Amino acid sequence: MNRKSYMEYRDETNSRKMRKARTRTLIQLGGLIEKAGLLDFIELETGQDLQKDPATFEGAATLMGALLSLKESFLTEEAEAQKMLWASRGKKELTKGKIS
Repeated sequence: MNRKSYMEYRDETNSRKMRKARTRTLIQLGGLIEKAGLLDFIELETGQDLQKDPATFEGAATLMGALLSLKESFLTEEAEAQKMLWASRGKKELTKGKIS
């Protein structure tokens, strides 16, 4: 294997690993949204295609607006204190029912 093809192979492998890691993170984030009960609140069901199903647009738009509001809350002076409160509450919920 010459140097150029080895470098291309390495770049491809790294790119594939990064895509896999990104996909895993996005799936986990979706799980958090579901676990928080947000899908029920905005009347979305698991399995619906948010990009292709026009019936899901309103729910997807509502969730997007909520997430944008959340993002804006991170820009306030109280953001650090709020993040600590959210982290504490989130840890309690995520460890609920787990065997220690």
